[in-house]
This record gives sequence, C-alpha cells and structure tokens, in this order.
Amino acid sequence: MTKVRLFNREPGWQFSLMLGLEVVFLFIVVPALSAGAADRSIVTLMQFALAATAIGLLAKSSWLRAGLAASFALTLMGRLLPGTFSQTITLAIVFAYNLLVTVAMAQAVFGPGEVNHHRIAGAIFIYLNVALLFAIAYSGLLLAIPDAFNGIDSLGRGGASIIIHFSFTTLTSLGDNNVWPKAPFARSLADLETIIGQLFPAILLSRLVGLHLNRSR
Repeated sequence: MTKVRLFNREPGWQFSLMLGLEVVFLFIVVPALSAGAADRSIVTLMQFALAATAIGLLAKSSWLRAGLAASFALTLMGRLLPGTFSQTITLAIVFAYNLLVTVAMAQAVFGPGEVNHHRIAGAIFIYLNVALLFAIAYSGLLLAIPDAFNGIDSLGRGGASIIIHFSFTTLTSLGDNNVWPKAPFARSLADLETIIGQLFPAILLSRLVGLHLNRSR
C-alpha cells in the first residue's frame, strides 16, 4: 500500500527537486565536465538522481515508469560499458529517456490539481529540458551532417557544452554569433526550437503563474 500511495502522490516538492537537479546538471556539471574539471561519474550520479525521482515520484502510469526505467538502464549501460552501442544509438536512447522524463513532468504539471510554486518549478524544468532535447537532436544531426553547424567541429569534450549553449540561445532567441546552423535541416530545427521557446513561456508558463496568483489572492 505504501508503494501505491507513493506513486499516486500529488505533485509537490519533487517538482522543485527535479528543477534543482536539472539546474545543477546543466549549468555546473556539464560545463565542469567540458572543461575537464569534473569526473564523468558525477554526471552518472546526477542522472541517477533525476531518474530515481522521475520513476519513483513523478511518473503515474506503469508504462511510463517502465519506459523511463528501461531507457535509463540502457543509457547507464552505454556509459559504463563504452562501445556497447554506436554513437547514433546512444543519442537515440538518451533522447528517448529525456523525452519520457519531459512527458512525465508535463502530465503532472498540466494535470488536475492545485497550482502552486512547485508546479511552476515543474514547468520551468520542462522548459529547460526542451533545450536539452534539442541539444541532443543537434548532436544527432551533427553526426549525420558533420558541417551542419558553423562553430561546432565535433561532439568531443567541449562540443557538448557548446551545443547545449547554442540550444539555450536559440530557445531564448538570444542568438550566438560564434555558432549558427548552415545545413537546411539544422536551420529548420533551430527555427522550431525558437518558436517553442517563444510560445511556451507566453502561453503555458504564464497561464500557470496567473492561476497561482489568482489562488493566492
């Protein structure tokens, strides 16, 4: 019975926890890893913490928990056993895992229930994870078309950080003079991310904030 109550728990502090883990991962761990100032085991620990929270406290359906567990297990296998999967398959698995995490969070954030600051934190997590999903997609495109982007030569140690930075500047429409898409598919993907980056805060996030403010009055 305890297990059932855990999975049926209303959205709350786990949203804020996942946002905190995501912020540390994207803005501290990834840059430190790219600069050679962090060990890859830290990335594994951060991903394990996010996966455990998503599977144990966030996902409400059995198929979603199973999909998260399977995709994370494959991601972990590829990290611990280099060479198990090709680079393309590894990116596909990582994309699938992060997509399922985003779906689980979206179901909880935009589902029925009280709109509080934790739910708003969950919406911000979705926004950040959209940038991560596009960064993974850009990485896959770079494998298929090596000269798809100007300013990104490879997916080496520093390449991942550059791609994530490009994704965030595209999502927020800030732009980056050092990196820009050259291939038609790269430009289309960047255009799509820019559109999502404009619509999400303007429509979905502002709606949640408005509901929260109305409830607080």
